[in-house]
Amino acid sequence: MKTAGSPAPLHEAAIDWLVVLRSGEATPDQLQDFDRWLVADPSHARVWDWLTARVDSRLGGLKTPAGGSADTLASTVAQAQIQSRNRRRMLKGTLAVGGLSTATAGLMLDRAMPLAQLFADYRTGTGERQWVTLADGSTIQLDARSAIDILFTPELRLVVLREGALLADVAPANTGGRNRPPFVVRTAQGTVRALGTRFAVRQRDDHTEVAMLLHRVELSPEQGLAHQLDEGQVARMTRQGVTPIDRSAHAASAWQGGLAEMHDQPLADLVAALKPYARGYWHISPRAAECRVYGSYPLDDPDRTLQLMAETLPLRIRRYTGGWLVRIAMRDES
Repeated sequence: MKTAGSPAPLHEAAIDWLVVLRSGEATPDQLQDFDRWLVADPSHARVWDWLTARVDSRLGGLKTPAGGSADTLASTVAQAQIQSRNRRRMLKGTLAVGGLSTATAGLMLDRAMPLAQLFADYRTGTGERQWVTLADGSTIQLDARSAIDILFTPELRLVVLREGALLADVAPANTGGRNRPPFVVRTAQGTVRALGTRFAVRQRDDHTEVAMLLHRVELSPEQGLAHQLDEGQVARMTRQGVTPIDRSAHAASAWQGGLAEMHDQPLADLVAALKPYARGYWHISPRAAECRVYGSYPLDDPDRTLQLMAETLPLRIRRYTGGWLVRIAMRDES
């Protein structure tokens, strides 16, 4: 967060004050300290006004979970962003110290573990799935090459999906007379608020895919209307809105059992499902991508699955540099 002529430390201080003041737990001494900081220099007030306007317009405008507030969601996401930024700084330092700044080393490391997510709270490498138990008793399963940050406050249980996919089994909001705050998954396009107990979320390049397995969830795109997703349904969420997908929730979440379920879908979809499990880089030609596939395919041996495709479809699979680069094309393509 920078404005012209404003040093980064000033913005860091403003963000810290935003988190404190919107946490709902600011002490009288902290309020006095903030007042003194605000009037200490005219630039403080300018940056504070800019920051609060930006947060209110971009985060406060999100559809907020029932019982929560825009300030709650804004401050919680702000904390997650601060943590993520600090981790990225640590990553840069680690790579520099370890001598891993060359392109070749970076590519090889990234295929084992997504480097951009190295300091996420929980993460999985290539070909790895993982179960995580959260403090409230909820459980999350991460697909391969996935990363999440967790930030629980008295007002909100927040999971930030940075990359990949997760399947959440959410502890009920009310158990034995104890009320828990709303459970929300944040993606690049909006929020998924649990109204039920079991759902899957996948972060795509330009949208979020949500599959509802038990009860329902509420999808709130950043710039669109909220939409409830019922059990068995699948939807695509962009920043502008929500669109139903004609696919079963079971098929969309089959990765949890190590399978990719395709129902008359383009081969590109199967390749996309296999890539998080492949050690090398895969490239598929536009024509090959359009081939239709149907059935259940194992994820844990992507090379074998790809070979099966070559035996049933008119494909040519070429491997280079010891398998680090794989090209998938039609047999009549050069």
